[in-house]
This record gives sequence, structure tokens and C-alpha cells, in this order.
Amino acid sequence: MKKILIISLFLCANLCIAFAQNERFKSLYVFNFVKNIEWPASYQKNNFTIAVLGNALIYNELKQNIQGKQNGSQVIDVNQVSNISSLKDCHILYIPIQQSNLLGAARKALAGKPTVIITEKKGLITEGADINLISLDGKLRYELAPTQIESKSLKVNKKLIELAIVYDNAAAREVPVLESVDDANAPR
Repeated sequence: MKKILIISLFLCANLCIAFAQNERFKSLYVFNFVKNIEWPASYQKNNFTIAVLGNALIYNELKQNIQGKQNGSQVIDVNQVSNISSLKDCHILYIPIQQSNLLGAARKALAGKPTVIITEKKGLITEGADINLISLDGKLRYELAPTQIESKSLKVNKKLIELAIVYDNAAAREVPVLESVDDANAPR
């Protein structure tokens, strides 16, 4: 019985470490999105704001790894919002998987604003997410809707497009699976 308990604790600890590692990679991806998308001049003043909808582990990772870093002359600020009605102007809205059902309401609330909506549930790119973080063959990948993002007066770096699974007008283009996250621009 002791062996089963020890093995269970060991497996549980390894799963927790793997999950935390996945959240860290997601935060690095978000930082790379910040660096590779250009917002209009009116959004290049004050702080660069990332809002996380609801209570999720990604908020803590973003806070720890990105909060206070620079995006050009802007300081990155990470905020948590409890519901759509408390959502204010932000550069990025991150909708964790637990809040996926609020994507439609978020899109409606942010209509006409240059806000990138990032989700993490399979299929949400076709429902209006701008970027969707997914697991594909055990690796973290991202789906990207560049035309949709650019329709918000944003400019997407070509390198970001080249490395993505691109969705435009319901047509997808597969690209090779990334072996690792580009840590060159990763926050330290």
C-alpha cells in the first residue's frame, strides 16, 4: 500500500511539473506575440496591457515572466479581469480554456478595438479567436488568423505567420512542428 501511495505521489508531482512547464511555454509564446505584432500609434502610449479573463494559472505565469518587461517604450502590465463587463481597453485579452464559452461575448465587447484575443481550446480559431494555443502531437503550437488581426489595424510580423498554423477564410496551412520555443526574445 505504501508503494502505491509513493508511486501515486511521484506521478502526481510529475504531472504538476509538466503542467507548470506548459504554462511557462504559453507565457513565452505570448511574449513573442507582443514583440511580433505592431499596434496603432494610439495604443503605443501608456502601458502595454495584457488582460487574463478569470482565475487561471496562466495569469501567474504571465505576471511572473512578463510583467514589467518592455515592449518598445511601453512597460507590460498583466491584469486579471473577472468578467467581460469589467474588461477595459487592453492590447491582448487571454481567454483560458475554463472561460472559452465567453469568446463570443468578448469579441462583441471588443468589436472595433485593436485587441488581440488569445485562446487555448481546439476549434476556437474558427469561432473568432485571433490566436489559439493548442497541443498538437504533444507539442505546443499556435493557430493564427492574420487577416482578422490585420483588420483591427494591427501589423503581424511575417515570421510569426510563417511559424503558425494559419487560418484565413476557413483555409488552413500546416507548417512544420516547432521543436522548441524561440528563447532568443524570452523574458529573463
